[in-house]
Amino acid sequence: MTAAALDACLCLLLISAAAVTVTSVPASPAVTHTDRADAVAGTLAATTAEVPYTLEPSPNAATDPDTNPEFDRVAHGTLASLLADAAVRTVRVDGEALTRTNARFATAVREVVADRLPPRTRVVVRWKPFPDAHLGRTFAVGDDPPQSADVHAETIRVPSGVDAPNTAHVTAEDEGHRALARVVSESLVAGILPPEKARLALGDDAPLDDLVRHRYRRASARYGVDTAAAIERGDTRDANRQIAAAMADHVAADLERASESPAEAVERLALDSVEISVRTWSP
Repeated sequence: MTAAALDACLCLLLISAAAVTVTSVPASPAVTHTDRADAVAGTLAATTAEVPYTLEPSPNAATDPDTNPEFDRVAHGTLASLLADAAVRTVRVDGEALTRTNARFATAVREVVADRLPPRTRVVVRWKPFPDAHLGRTFAVGDDPPQSADVHAETIRVPSGVDAPNTAHVTAEDEGHRALARVVSESLVAGILPPEKARLALGDDAPLDDLVRHRYRRASARYGVDTAAAIERGDTRDANRQIAAAMADHVAADLERASESPAEAVERLALDSVEISVRTWSP
């Protein structure tokens, strides 16, 4: 199979080329005052890059990623979209990495972004699907500013690749927190483990099929379900339903703790966006 086909199947979240919402970004992408947070935010949103990286092998993999070119990949997108993709691909559940298969990708993205940032700049990337969520991801590029510095701040929002549930409002109004948790969990699992791409990957050769099986084993174990039979027959949609049903109990507890009503919970959903905060400072 071609490297492009392998990457298309493996990439569990497509890097979005959709527009990024930026507050106070200059109309021109040219940066003339790179120490200003709004200019740096504009650069992240407008500048594209190619990021070479190596796929993380599954445990007990039969092939070595350092010698097998099938593991070599290149991601392309704006710096902001690459950061967002890295956040979602390395999602953590209660602080622990869910799948542990995209660490090399995230490291490569952070290194490329760090090389493009001006001095005295820190970028914080945060994917929090809703307040008090038990899963999400936060990481930073660059050092913290000193306490005495004159700090400028700017925030942009980037598509996460995870769709917000289109029935959320109706479900919350008619059925409450627990029903809302169900549709939210279904969207989260579909975004983290796209079922059609996973189904195609399972019918492919190593390392693709091994990596997908490993991801399902990790996610299933984390939520206490057994999807082995579904994965063996290539029924990734059934596997996703099982994981989402177990995840829904955790999501319901999160939503009830963070919001007084289901309607309020819906308004605070942010599955579909990653927040990128930029801080720059003067000496």
